[in-house]
Amino acid sequence: MTRDFVRRLVRRLGSTVPALPLAPSTRREVILIRPDHLGDALLTIPALRALRATEHRLYLTLLVGPWTREVFMLRGLVDEVLVASFPGFRREPTRNPFEPYRLLFRLAGSLRRRGPMALVVLRDDHWWGAWLGALAGVPVRVGADHPAIRPFLTHPIPLQSQHVAARNLELVTALLTVLGYTDDSRPLAPEAYPLVWPSDPVAARAVRDVLERCCVTAPYIVVHPGSGAAAKCWPAERWATLVDTLAERGYQVLLTGSASEHALLATIVAATSSAPHNLAGQLSLPELAELLRKAALVIGTDTGPLHLAVAVGSPTVHLFGPTRPERFGPWGPRARHRVVQAQLRCPRCGDIGPDRACGTACMMAIDVDDVLGAALELLESRSIR
Repeated sequence: MTRDFVRRLVRRLGSTVPALPLAPSTRREVILIRPDHLGDALLTIPALRALRATEHRLYLTLLVGPWTREVFMLRGLVDEVLVASFPGFRREPTRNPFEPYRLLFRLAGSLRRRGPMALVVLRDDHWWGAWLGALAGVPVRVGADHPAIRPFLTHPIPLQSQHVAARNLELVTALLTVLGYTDDSRPLAPEAYPLVWPSDPVAARAVRDVLERCCVTAPYIVVHPGSGAAAKCWPAERWATLVDTLAERGYQVLLTGSASEHALLATIVAATSSAPHNLAGQLSLPELAELLRKAALVIGTDTGPLHLAVAVGSPTVHLFGPTRPERFGPWGPRARHRVVQAQLRCPRCGDIGPDRACGTACMMAIDVDDVLGAALELLESRSIR
């Protein structure tokens, strides 16, 4: 019996499994499920801030993967953070095809005992999370009107927006309407619902120490070459050329990445003549935020740290290949952010699965000069100072 067969069978039968009885609760708890990684987590912040800003006092609980728990520990953003190692988002194979469903039933029992009044599935196609809410007997279950999750929802919402941040805002607005609350009528745009990340004095001091150790005295640019999906990678030699060109113009360049990306960054450094600093694996998430906050510019692919750069107010250049900037682009003032993508006839397929390696045509078609031009435009613009 293959994994795909098990998955299809369970999804088909899932909506017919009776829900567990819900425990009574006087707490006005709303469970929000966000299973994915850093970028999607950050793009949830405007919706959470909108919920928190309403006069209706709801107890907000986030159910997230361990990989984004730190994002949601911001003071006052939510009341509680629950962690689950969501199947399909671990970036490692599941050995037992039945394990995701054992976890599902365990979590359903846990949610049933909490007795939440509502649940919101923030990812359009997350049928596992939607079924979790149905199995736990949560009376109000809100999510996108997507075929994969529609059978498990009480209120499937036809979303009109393209951008993920706006879609999150649509869902929480729909939740308030379903619960009988009024919501504001501001446009679903960054100006009305900004993406922000608060400063951290402790992390800022640590970053000052890093900059002193690296002898960074000139305005610096942060380059984040890595990505959680190989299909979004840009060739190392092009990063090296870009870094050297920026260094020739008087900017010191810092390369950032996770510990697992150290080899990639080392390859880039080895191909340069300017020897940029390799900070892979050396910064916590709050420290990375503070490093980005002080940068003259941040350059990278469609990845979480670039959204973090937007959140701290730094100007950014985003390289887009298989994913669509209308959906995942910078959620911030247009004057401060640039998207660079190849002008190919093929549609943005969105295929960033593990079977796709580096070197996709849409990333290979991005020229160094295009990225450099966008970077210099921002660096020379008075509007970002």
